[in-house]
Amino acid sequence: MIIKQSKIELNHKEWDCYSFTPNAIVEDVNKGVVDILKSTHNPVLAQKRVYDFLELYKFYGFRDSECENAATEVINKYYKSNINRFQSYYKYGF
Repeated sequence: MIIKQSKIELNHKEWDCYSFTPNAIVEDVNKGVVDILKSTHNPVLAQKRVYDFLELYKFYGFRDSECENAATEVINKYYKSNINRFQSYYKYGF
């Protein structure tokens, strides 16, 4: 997992998305997650927003537990936080 100042480069394996997922979809998801991180100042809210965003790509497996784990790792690395993958469920109840 590589996180640069304004770029996330998670690949199919790191996201653990479905094998038929086009690279363009993975790139779109990476960009969308970066946009959310840059515009949110709280890791728990960022997690909720990322999960909501990933819902758009559930056909490709992005709402599976493995992707939630990958997203939470990215969020923790970005915010230097230590939330778990259920944190936003507890707070926002979705």
